Amino acid sequence: YKSDIGFHEPNIFEGYEHLKVMKFLFSNVTNIANGSFKNLKNLQELEIAFSTVDIDDKAFRELFSLKKFLIYGTKVPHIPKELFIDMHALVEFNLHGNELERIEEGAFDNSPNLVELHVYDNKLTHLPNNLLNKLVLLESVYLSQNSLCVLDEDTFKGLSKLKVLHLENNQLETLPAHIFNDQDSLTELHLKNNKIKHIPEDLLANVKSLKEVYLSINEIEGLPRDLFKNTPDIQVIEVSDNPLRTLDNIFTGLSKLKKIILSHNQLTSIPDGIFSGLSSLFELDLSGNEINKITPGIFKGLNGLKSLELRSNTMTIVEPSSFDDLPSLTSLSLEKNKLASLPSGIFDKNVELESLYLSENHIEALEKGIFTNLPNLKRLDLDSNRIKNFESGTFKNLKQVKSLYICNNELQTLSPKMFEGLNSLTYFSISNNPIKSIHCDAFEDLSSLDSLTIEGVDLESFPSNCFSSLKNLSSFTIRNSKLNALKKGNFAGLNSLKTLYLTENHIKDVEVGAFEGLSELETLSLHKNHLSEIKADMFTGLANVDLLILSENKISSIDSDIFALIPHLRHLYLNSNNLHKFKGDEFTMIKNLTQLDLSRNAIESFPSDIFKTLTSLTTLTLDYNKLKTLEKGSIPVGHQLEFLSVVGNDIDDIKSGTFDDFESILNLDLSNNILKHINYDMFQGLRNMYSLNLEHNEISDLNPNVFDNLPELRQVRLAGNKLDDSVVEAITRKYPELDSFKRYIKPNLQ
Repeated sequence: YKSDIGFHEPNIFEGYEHLKVMKFLFSNVTNIANGSFKNLKNLQELEIAFSTVDIDDKAFRELFSLKKFLIYGTKVPHIPKELFIDMHALVEFNLHGNELERIEEGAFDNSPNLVELHVYDNKLTHLPNNLLNKLVLLESVYLSQNSLCVLDEDTFKGLSKLKVLHLENNQLETLPAHIFNDQDSLTELHLKNNKIKHIPEDLLANVKSLKEVYLSINEIEGLPRDLFKNTPDIQVIEVSDNPLRTLDNIFTGLSKLKKIILSHNQLTSIPDGIFSGLSSLFELDLSGNEINKITPGIFKGLNGLKSLELRSNTMTIVEPSSFDDLPSLTSLSLEKNKLASLPSGIFDKNVELESLYLSENHIEALEKGIFTNLPNLKRLDLDSNRIKNFESGTFKNLKQVKSLYICNNELQTLSPKMFEGLNSLTYFSISNNPIKSIHCDAFEDLSSLDSLTIEGVDLESFPSNCFSSLKNLSSFTIRNSKLNALKKGNFAGLNSLKTLYLTENHIKDVEVGAFEGLSELETLSLHKNHLSEIKADMFTGLANVDLLILSENKISSIDSDIFALIPHLRHLYLNSNNLHKFKGDEFTMIKNLTQLDLSRNAIESFPSDIFKTLTSLTTLTLDYNKLKTLEKGSIPVGHQLEFLSVVGNDIDDIKSGTFDDFESILNLDLSNNILKHINYDMFQGLRNMYSLNLEHNEISDLNPNVFDNLPELRQVRLAGNKLDDSVVEAITRKYPELDSFKRYIKPNLQ
């Protein structure tokens, strides 16, 4: 491994004849001299990686027993003919990632036992004639990620045992018609991401064992009709991301074919019956084409198909009975098309369907009973259509559906029995619909619901007990609505609720008792509303809340008794409000608080005892307030604080003694202030501080030894000041930023 050896003398390994494995990783070896390994008669594995080394032409002589040789991440631009001349026993050879540009003909001729060859991720533009011809035992060849433009017809001649060939990510434009004539054992052929325009009809004529072929990301406009005529065992065909315009009957006789990927081509239509006879096919991807119509004969014979992808086409019509020949289908995607309607009974024969994706179409209405014969459906996506209403009974037989998506439609009301039958639904979002009324009976059939999101609706209020039937609901979000008040009974019956997000609404009043019954609630967010004060009894019923987010409101005062109702509160966000004056008793009742965010208010100072009872507080954020000169008592915190942030205030000086009682601080952030000078006594007392951020102040002079009284300091940030580069470099050398600091990063729970 990492060493300080400068070079290898020819006899350096004398006496180490017993060695079987040797590795040079991240080594400082600069030269491997001729005969360096001649004494290692029993060496079986040699690895050289991530090094910068010159290799003499005879460096690897007499490695007669070597079976595995790896050189990677090491610049080796040229392989001379006799470099590996004595490696007769070699079985695996790996030369990847070496910026290799040239291999001399005959370089591998003396390694006839080679089974696996890796020469990928290099800079090869061509392969010498007959380079591989004597490697008759080769089973795997990796030549991907080079710059190969042309391959000779005899490149793989004689390699009858070859099973896996990787040529992807090159610059190949053509392939000789008979280049694979000797590859009757080949099972995998990878040609992805080249520039191939034309595929010869006889290319695979002798590749009778082929199971997988990958031709994606090329420039192929058409595939010869008889391309797969002699590959009866083929299981995977991938030809995505080409300008393929038509499909001939190229799949005839491929009864073992399991997967066809034809996505992102230019297909405008699919001939009827083209897939007939493909009884083993379970995945068909036609997404990202220009198919405008689906007809009943297209999928004839695909009795075993499980997954059908038709998303991102230009489809306007799906004819009746189009999917009748797909009785085993479990996943169907029709999303991102131009469908305005679906014919009645279109899914009647797809009784095994589990996932149905219909989002991002132009669907205005659904035929009643369209989902009647889908008893196994678990996921239904109707997002981003133009649906104005769901008739009662639309979902009646969907007893297994767990996720329903109807966001971004044109629903104006949620009516009784609209969701009848969705007894197993666990996730439900009705965001971004112009809903103006909700009949509370609409939720009666959603007894298993675990997560509910209502977002972007026009409602100003909800009736009491509206959600009382949702006994199993654990997460409830109402976001970006016109909701302006919370009334008693709004959340009645939600006995299992753990998280409640009421964010980005217009709430300015919370009635006493609004949260009664939410004894299991752990997280409450009222972020970005219009609250101006926090009154006593507002949070009645929230005895177990751990996280309370009140950021971005208009709060200017806090009743000191309010937090007595939330005894287990540990995280409190009051940032971006109008707080500027405190009485001093605001936080006396939340002794378990560990994190407090008061940033972006208008705070100039604190009463001396305001944080006295917060004996568990570890994180305090005071960013972007109006604090100026700091002195002893300016930030009256306890002995347990670990993270203190006062970013973006107007701090111009820190008096001696300010941090006398801050011995537990690990991280102090004073960035974006107007400090001009730093002296030795300024941070006295911060004996455990690990990181100090002074970026973007106005510091113009700094003694590199000014922090010598801070024994644990490991990181000092000074960017954006007025210091000479030499000073910054001196400090950076003394206090480098370390990855280990990540364990001290301030938590962010918003």
